[in-house]
Amino acid sequence: MNITKQQMDALNNCLKCSICVDSCPVTRVDPRFPGPKQLGVDRLRIAQETGEQPNPAVNYCSNCKTCETVCPSGVLVGTLNQLTKGDLPRKGLGLREIIFSNNSILGKLMHIWPQAGNLITALPPVRKIMEKTVGIAAQAPMPAYSKTTLRKSLKGYQPVFTQTPKEVLYFPGCFTQYNKPEVGMALVKILAKLNYKVIIPEFKCCGQPSISNARLKDTRRFAEANLRILKQYLKPGMALLFSCPSCLLTFKEEYKNILGMEEYTEFSSAMLDAGEFLLKHEKQLAGLISASGKNILKLAYHEPCHLRASGLGTPGLSLLKQFGLDITPLEAGCCGLSGSYGLKTEKHGIAEEIGMNLKKAIAASNYREVVTECGMCSVQIKHLTKLPTSHPLELLAMMLKE
Repeated sequence: MNITKQQMDALNNCLKCSICVDSCPVTRVDPRFPGPKQLGVDRLRIAQETGEQPNPAVNYCSNCKTCETVCPSGVLVGTLNQLTKGDLPRKGLGLREIIFSNNSILGKLMHIWPQAGNLITALPPVRKIMEKTVGIAAQAPMPAYSKTTLRKSLKGYQPVFTQTPKEVLYFPGCFTQYNKPEVGMALVKILAKLNYKVIIPEFKCCGQPSISNARLKDTRRFAEANLRILKQYLKPGMALLFSCPSCLLTFKEEYKNILGMEEYTEFSSAMLDAGEFLLKHEKQLAGLISASGKNILKLAYHEPCHLRASGLGTPGLSLLKQFGLDITPLEAGCCGLSGSYGLKTEKHGIAEEIGMNLKKAIAASNYREVVTECGMCSVQIKHLTKLPTSHPLELLAMMLKE
């Protein structure tokens, strides 16, 4: 691996306090992963001196970023682990990793006939074949594809503006585009009430799945395409909104830290979580909320790991509490799924065990629904608890006055 001076300085900032190891959800449940520090910081120091090959156990890093969240020295431990994964020798074509790294292609294929695709991929014999041939766990929760995409849903929606609207860019991400367009529609409707027109260019996948699957060439391809789009569409003073924490983290941090694309720092101040943006318009939004919309069952809130890693706090939760919803943060840690991580045959058991803390926290109280910003967290929560899930934006949209 070619370590930059900045990354080498980060290695030297490590205090060897091992708080990252103590906090790692994977290390807690699986001894095959000795910890983020041992495989990232320590191993890279040795590799720089001896040329020793990376330890294959680094593949068990889920890239949840918990290690980076707790590190007192700001060492990008998880980032270094993802770079290390890219140096491991590959076996075969890695078809599973290719599939997971190209979510948008898979989404377009599944939307040729989504109902049939969902039905077929849920059949036990098909799941067993997928496990044997590709390495996707037969018991893992597969995210279902919606009947329509966000882009198709928007074609039938015409917002009414009472005055010339302001403009924002929106990066919906693959999950909202293909699996849950309701999230994107909710944001568009809320912003229309605030007199904002939402522009959604033909973005590529953010590349977070390809980072986690050690296909950094794919990530760079996506990042370069998205950079061209930003240069074309993002005007001075315009915000770029994200409803998916992983997409925001990738744009704001990963492109720079993993790919070395400093060009993205030019746009970083414009990049905002959708909830963060709405908090800036809290007073105006308060006048649009219907009191009758607050009669919702007792809710639990799960903070996604990548939202925590972004250091934004929990703006979606803050908005819902501000507008009177009975919602309690769970504080149960990582859900375990970590994108495609928990879908893999050799990691599905790890994901299930990590998710037990969350399952127990939800079961401990009489929650009827769980709220979270992350699409894959919602997939895991439904799988573990059978409860419905919502994005904060969906609940806010439900509370709007007609």
